[in-house]
Amino acid sequence: MLSVGVDPAGVEQQLISGGLVCPDCGSRLAPWGHAAERFVRQTAESVRRIRPRRAICSRAGGCGRTHVLLPRFWLGRRVDPVAVIWAALLARAAGRGWRRICAAAGRPASTVRSWLARFAAHAESIRVGFARLERLAGVGADMDRLAPAGSPVADAVAQIGAGCAAVRRAAGSAVVEVSAAEVVAACSGGWLLGARPPAVTAAPINICPRL
Repeated sequence: MLSVGVDPAGVEQQLISGGLVCPDCGSRLAPWGHAAERFVRQTAESVRRIRPRRAICSRAGGCGRTHVLLPRFWLGRRVDPVAVIWAALLARAAGRGWRRICAAAGRPASTVRSWLARFAAHAESIRVGFARLERLAGVGADMDRLAPAGSPVADAVAQIGAGCAAVRRAAGSAVVEVSAAEVVAACSGGWLLGARPPAVTAAPINICPRL
């Protein structure tokens, strides 16, 4: 899966022109139909279906793998927008309990607790991945010195913030219109809450608002 911009026409143009590259090997992606329909929840009461575009890595020197192009509003296999999920993770890092987080998110307790549990299970791997992202995006600049935040979840959330800040500094105006939650989704390839720790990337195609 590849986290892309929110304008379908822009994504399609980039895909057709060879402007998207494979997150696994760096070769150009080409159109490859569409993925299966999935449900997304825009508000607590509003659910709709989307059918993301699918792309394939060039067979001429590429790996031949296919990728779902998921708008950066969403995470893989999650119905709720990344903005709601990220707000819940920030609240957890600040020490709030799951009941208060559920009330603020307006989502079922089972849903919110699944977000928190999955993130906690991979917190250290996520922290390491975003520390690597900070180094890659900083291109030799000094890294932020983060004091221990009191828990693995809080440490990971703090490092995500530092990594995404480095991406913003490196990308400049290219990410002015991209929210912090969307940058998190893009840099995790949409897999922040995946079954395995996400492969964090600094690939500019993932965060460019023109896509």
